[in-house]
Amino acid sequence: MKHCLRNTVAATALAVATAGVAQAASVTVTFPSSLATVVASVGSLSATEVGYFWSMARGDSVSQGYPATGLFNVSSLSMDLNVTQNVLAAGQSVDWDVLVNGIDVGDWSWSDADGTGLTNVALSFAAIAGEFSSLALVVSNEVPSGGGSIALGLDTRTTVEGNAVPEPGTLFLLGLTMMGLAATRRRSR
Repeated sequence: MKHCLRNTVAATALAVATAGVAQAASVTVTFPSSLATVVASVGSLSATEVGYFWSMARGDSVSQGYPATGLFNVSSLSMDLNVTQNVLAAGQSVDWDVLVNGIDVGDWSWSDADGTGLTNVALSFAAIAGEFSSLALVVSNEVPSGGGSIALGLDTRTTVEGNAVPEPGTLFLLGLTMMGLAATRRRSR
């Protein structure tokens, strides 16, 4: 019994000690993919692209969920995007909010002069508490009628960085639970 309790106390001490040292980690996901939710004037254009995006009023966006990533306290991302079609008129742009877990972490804009092709959006931001679970791009402007739009290619990659362990409070509670289980086990013998 003492041996079991000693092991539980040691495990709890390790959990609490680990909580003070965040383990940096990253997760790479496909975004957008064919599983993404798309709000656009057409939605799915082909097996390889989605669009056309140009309207904040309509709620143009592309979003996707990622359950059980094991990545916590996300604080940066590197998002590759492929603009496959750009029919924006001269001087026009489509502006976007970038959301992680529903929280706006930065902006991205694509103009008529940017043409088409791959681009990278790299953002650092204050850590978002909890487990990483979703990405979204939401159009934040209205391109005037006749001003054009853009389309995005599917299956580009986004790398999100955070911690491999939950926040310290979660680990502390886990340790207390382990101690309670050990005490219960001891009483039942």
